[in-house]
Amino acid sequence: MTPPTSTSSPTEGAAAAARATLDRLVETWGRPELAALGPEDDLFDKIDSFAVVELLLETESEIETVAGRYVPLADESILDSTRSPLRRLQNWFDYVAAAVARG
Repeated sequence: MTPPTSTSSPTEGAAAAARATLDRLVETWGRPELAALGPEDDLFDKIDSFAVVELLLETESEIETVAGRYVPLADESILDSTRSPLRRLQNWFDYVAAAVARG
């Protein structure tokens, strides 16, 4: 992952880091069909709970590298089948960016 440039905001960098992490994991998981998901697609239904946890942990690690500080992403909504930000892929990227903005 390339760190954000001076013209990108921390939230843009966070969203890009979340996307890059997902792209890397899609390859690791051997699930090329997930690479074609669009912003409105539901990732939660397409991966199991172990993959959700791996995505969460790997994204936290990538955000720490990009932001230079640890930003927790886990909360009670991540694994909630009705409220998870993974229910809409763009919501996941927005969720990560908002967590970075909150600090």
